[in-house]
Amino acid sequence: MSERIPTGHRFYDRDGGQWMWTDEVEAHVGWQVAQAEAAWEETTIDYDSIPTLEELESGENTGPQVSLVDEPHAIALPDVYEQGYSYPLIVWFHEAGGNEEDIFRILPEISERNYLAISIRGDREVNGGFEWTTGIGVAALAEKLEAAIERLAEKFSINRDRVYLAGMGSGGTLAMELLLEKPEAFTGAASLNGTFPQLAQPLAHFRGLRGRRALLTTSNESTDVKVADLVAAGRLLYSAGMEVGTRIYQSQGPVTYRKMLREIDHWIMSGIRSAVRV
Repeated sequence: MSERIPTGHRFYDRDGGQWMWTDEVEAHVGWQVAQAEAAWEETTIDYDSIPTLEELESGENTGPQVSLVDEPHAIALPDVYEQGYSYPLIVWFHEAGGNEEDIFRILPEISERNYLAISIRGDREVNGGFEWTTGIGVAALAEKLEAAIERLAEKFSINRDRVYLAGMGSGGTLAMELLLEKPEAFTGAASLNGTFPQLAQPLAHFRGLRGRRALLTTSNESTDVKVADLVAAGRLLYSAGMEVGTRIYQSQGPVTYRKMLREIDHWIMSGIRSAVRV
């Protein structure tokens, strides 16, 4: 099983006391906050002590804890983390009814060894989980993600030129919108069965989009993303000089869902191989 770090508003704690940031900010002031920040800056992570998924679910977590942004979030590591390897990073946006901890099962479906991943919780509750509000302020979200990635890079080996956004359903729509609005911050975006963002000027950042990558997927049975709409979106992105991949599956269901996730790995790796050949 992959080794993973737990979610929530947490700082790394060198003493193993699991010092935790909560919504009651007033209770954590002065030396406590300073001590937590100092621990982040000065302490390295003992990667062997990172809890497995089974340990997290059983409540046996005694490993290191990391907080990147003041939003509930999760960090997932590959099955075997090699500190000397510069990993591509996947930023995952869950579908409606999911949450940030979905990444613990999503990343192994994409690849058990090729990536690090981070996932942030949607901004509103729905269907026993969370959802992304239509028209959410993507500029502010992009800034939060950039700050989170910056802090993540202080602790883990990340290739900053290979940061990919990805999501399912409304999460895929948000991933594509973030790339369109802030192309200089990300390498590409994969939208799995996500509608194309409803933007007045989707190619407003035309110059920054050239050379960026996009993966669009749907199925013949999808009621959310029609094949014709996916093809039209792909042509639009291609006109901006983007490298666009489209995948249309014959059916929906768990098997197709897993195929879409696996395709993310093939898509990212094919781009890396192409870049190496160049």
